[in-house]
Amino acid sequence: MNGRGAAADPWKAMSHTVMPTGGGRGVELLLAHCDALTRLEGTRKPAIERLERRVGRDLAHLLVSALAARTPRCVDLAA
Repeated sequence: MNGRGAAADPWKAMSHTVMPTGGGRGVELLLAHCDALTRLEGTRKPAIERLERRVGRDLAHLLVSALAARTPRCVDLAA
């Protein structure tokens, strides 16, 4: 080698900032949305509980088991 290496970053791209630094709300808004989503997760009841509350325990379990079955099955709905 002759001691002179080629510039690894001739366009100075590595000196650019990743996040906007002047007056933008993008980062703060993104963090606020992420925070809101994580708070929502903890307060929402599981789907089966919400379905049970709407249609009753027996019907909720019947619907879920019919939808989750690998092979379709007939269910006797006669009361």
